[in-house]
Amino acid sequence: MTEFYSLPNTGEFWHWTNALHFVLVGLAGGMALLAAILTLRQHPERNRYLWLAALLIVLDLFVLWAESPARWRFSHVWLFLGLHPSAPIWWGAWGLALSLVATLAVVLKPWVGFLRRIPEQLPGLLLLLGSLVALAYPGFALAVNTTRPLWNSMMLFLFPITALLMVLAVALLLGSEWARRWESWAAVLSLGLLVAYPFTLPEAARTHLLHEGLLGYALAGLLIAVAALLFRNPRWAAALGLAGAVGLRWVLVMVGQFQSPGL
Repeated sequence: MTEFYSLPNTGEFWHWTNALHFVLVGLAGGMALLAAILTLRQHPERNRYLWLAALLIVLDLFVLWAESPARWRFSHVWLFLGLHPSAPIWWGAWGLALSLVATLAVVLKPWVGFLRRIPEQLPGLLLLLGSLVALAYPGFALAVNTTRPLWNSMMLFLFPITALLMVLAVALLLGSEWARRWESWAAVLSLGLLVAYPFTLPEAARTHLLHEGLLGYALAGLLIAVAALLFRNPRWAAALGLAGAVGLRWVLVMVGQFQSPGL
């Protein structure tokens, strides 16, 4: 396995399972954020999104564990046994763990005695905090890798915004009309970032992106653009926006990791 945070290399060190993680963690963090906001507002739909958030967090953590070469040594436990603020994955692990605990505290509250005595606002606030960390983690994890010129500071914006686009699209597909306006804004912001991103790259890196990922990048942009314009058909806008956001995240992870000579 080639080095991630060390010397430049020309090998691909991640595979489709890693790209899947970067999609799932966006869905998990974004869904936890929606659940936190709905919980704090005492929205009647909050339980649906709390259960969805818990399911996505567990699924993402399983994928993250399963794709690791050290999965049977359970060496990931080091993330929870020490303070590692310089490691993005430490922030991601704790953000997801805190979100899961807070989510379960809310959904199990009616059946667990000591939880009934805790105001629902408290786990709601903890869920809000954990979800924001989980949302920020993927972009942070890429942006700090300075040996990969395609992963620049734009990752800090592209990944949280496309995560919100994905979860708001899911909410629309589930029939939550309150997500309609916000999904449109998330699509517009995602499209703006997608268009601006290539211009923030050095020439060699931009050429590499267009050579290796043009088709996927352009298709993701087209889907998000159509989603931003489909005001009269929110279900179709949601489906296309979700597909475009997933595709964009996949392309940025898979194409961005490969560093050809000269970059």
